[in-house]
Amino acid sequence: MPEGGLSMFDTVKQHGEDIEKLKEADRKHDERLEGIEKVQREFKVQIESIKSSQQSLEFTVMKDGQQTRDLLTKFVDHYFSTDEKKFVSQEKVAMKKLSAKEKIILAVIGSLVGSGGILMSIAAILQIFY
Repeated sequence: MPEGGLSMFDTVKQHGEDIEKLKEADRKHDERLEGIEKVQREFKVQIESIKSSQQSLEFTVMKDGQQTRDLLTKFVDHYFSTDEKKFVSQEKVAMKKLSAKEKIILAVIGSLVGSGGILMSIAAILQIFY
């Protein structure tokens, strides 16, 4: 046995203890890795759930938006067709209020300015007599 040193048996015993400590540390390390992998799997499941919910929400929002646009389009069309009908009826009333003399003047001006002026003049004259 060397002086101040460990005996060969003590060295082997120490190495055995060191190996056991390393094995225990390796086992704890593997347990930590398994825990991390488990958390990662749970996160993946949660992320997939969030993605699915997001896609469902996007579809719902798009569908609601389309329904709103369709409803607004119908409303706008109805409003403007009502507005147009009022305008056309006011125009008809204005034409009926014109006197015979005003209709003839309008027909003459129309014949001078418009391409179908002669036909308009004849139609105005016929309208006066009928």
